[in-house]
Amino acid sequence: MLLFNHSVILKPLRHTIKDLSPTLKGVLLALISTGLFVSVGVLVRMLSGSIDVFQMLLFRQIVFIVLLLPAIVSSRQALLKIQNAKLHSFRIIGAFFALYFGFLTVSNIPFADATALGFTQVLFVACISNLFLAEKIGTVRVMTILVGFIGVMFVVQPSFEQSSFGYTLLGLGSALGAATAVICVKKMTSTVPKVVLLTYQAVFVGLIALIPSLLSWQWPNVEQLVLLTLVGVVSSIAQWIGISAYKYGEANVIANVEYAKIIYSLGFGYWLFSEVPNNIAILGVMIILLSAVVPLVLNRWTRRTL
Repeated sequence: MLLFNHSVILKPLRHTIKDLSPTLKGVLLALISTGLFVSVGVLVRMLSGSIDVFQMLLFRQIVFIVLLLPAIVSSRQALLKIQNAKLHSFRIIGAFFALYFGFLTVSNIPFADATALGFTQVLFVACISNLFLAEKIGTVRVMTILVGFIGVMFVVQPSFEQSSFGYTLLGLGSALGAATAVICVKKMTSTVPKVVLLTYQAVFVGLIALIPSLLSWQWPNVEQLVLLTLVGVVSSIAQWIGISAYKYGEANVIANVEYAKIIYSLGFGYWLFSEVPNNIAILGVMIILLSAVVPLVLNRWTRRTL
């Protein structure tokens, strides 16, 4: 009998990942995180007709805290030493508005419109990282961000006349909140442990959502309970991986991977709702892929010529 030796596959894989450049590691982690966050959006959409948004948000944070408990116990001394209080505050506020406004937007307007609004996060990150992180954004980077956004518009083909102006503003507010949280994370990842970043957000965002959720509380049935638990588990894993991505790469580069959301969304649309993209959408996907790949190719080519 032949025994399967996992090290035959895992060892070369570990060496391959280890040899990757920090930027490429960050991009790969961001792709995984983005895919998981898209699946969370699908779950939220399924729950939105029966469960209040604040209750979904509170449940998400409770599950997150439960999953973090072992790390919280082992890192309690680091958690009690509060550093960069201002950045933590901005990050928590940004994360709350990103989650709450994002849940409201995806629950109340067409999914294509909500997705399109979410991609403005890339533009916000590019602007804020230039101001507060001193990350240089050259002409190539600006062009790839804009081209990627054009590709997104080709794919989603949003029809904003069907949505209210208020929810459009909420979608933009969600993107700005997410961008603020991203910049704060990037600024703290080198000095603040990952478990501290995750715990502070889980606890304080949960506290902010507590009272509003209790005022509109309804006990979920078994199916809703499973979906709520999945929202917490999947988003927790996605956030953990996402923070790791920003540790390796520049914020404006990793944020550009957000454009992959639309590709994941197309996959979920086809799989769950039998939605087939038209020719314009397929062209948009190709543009998005080019906007993500071209900067990596140019950076590698520049390094070789130096």
